[in-house]
Amino acid sequence: MRKILLVLLLIALPVTASAQEQSVPLEQIILQQHLTQKELERTLQSIKAEEAKTNSDIARLEIDLQRQKLKIQALRRQAGKVAHAYYTGERPTLLTLLFEAENFNQLLLMFDFYQFLYQRDMNRLEAYHTEQEKMNAMRTEQTERLETLATLRKTYEGRLAEMLAVQAEKERNVQMLDDPSSVQALMDHLLIDWQKRGLPAFQKFFATLSEVMLQVPELATSERIRSNGLFSHTFTITQDDFNQFLASKNELFEQSRFVFEDNQLIVEGSYDHMQLKITGNYELVSPTHLKFHINSLHFDGFELPQATVEEMEKMYDLGFYPELISPNVFVERLTLADEQLRLHLKLQFGFFPQ
Repeated sequence: MRKILLVLLLIALPVTASAQEQSVPLEQIILQQHLTQKELERTLQSIKAEEAKTNSDIARLEIDLQRQKLKIQALRRQAGKVAHAYYTGERPTLLTLLFEAENFNQLLLMFDFYQFLYQRDMNRLEAYHTEQEKMNAMRTEQTERLETLATLRKTYEGRLAEMLAVQAEKERNVQMLDDPSSVQALMDHLLIDWQKRGLPAFQKFFATLSEVMLQVPELATSERIRSNGLFSHTFTITQDDFNQFLASKNELFEQSRFVFEDNQLIVEGSYDHMQLKITGNYELVSPTHLKFHINSLHFDGFELPQATVEEMEKMYDLGFYPELISPNVFVERLTLADEQLRLHLKLQFGFFPQ
């Protein structure tokens, strides 16, 4: 019903001659620009919220640093007194106690007292050292927070400029229509549909997939692993096996299809009468971590902006960790082609030189 309404509204809209000459209807372009603009606005709000939290963290750290400085000043004075006492000989030595003791019992008492003094002195020195390290860690955290804040500000400014450019282009396109108000219902409908159903659908899909990816090592069976030597093996997962595996783990994947093609993972499917499409690729970050990068997201034929892609990739870990197969397994390279995912593995044992 939703799609029929959208089609009828598009047909009913008057279209200018310039729009008719385009391969893509002007209304479709306006809807794409409207979705992009609103998604950029949403991510800008997220960045502002993160900025506010980071500013709050920086302010808290500044207060904590001032308190820490006062604490260290007091501990420094104590540590200085301890060092001065040992340097000037104010603290008795064991040899002194040995000669000054009149009998064995007195020696034991003096030795216990010496131990008490020595332990207290060492505790003061250790406390100074511990608190100094704590302050250094706080300064490092403060520097990192300031760097994060600068990055957030730069990202915000870039996305704001992008959003304003898209908004201006959209408004120009709207004015090209014979009846600019006629597309407003479509824009409102699309945005509500995305916010209430599309975005939650992507969030649920990625959250579920990130959990299931941790179970992929279950596919590492003997028939899928080919030996190329004593320490070299190839782990192959076919496209069909992967889809069957996902469907067996969660019914959410029964209406989707994962395709291995040209070193890309392409996912197409339907969810709650919506069409979703995801494209991405795996990057071998390290021999123990294959990171999944999302290249593009499509919702009912509309492409989502890069800001949304980055948000999803940041929120959900879709990577693969070969150590879940075995702590001695490392990945040398991977390929996604011919409907197969191939991981070229190397076995390493610390007690056995290779």
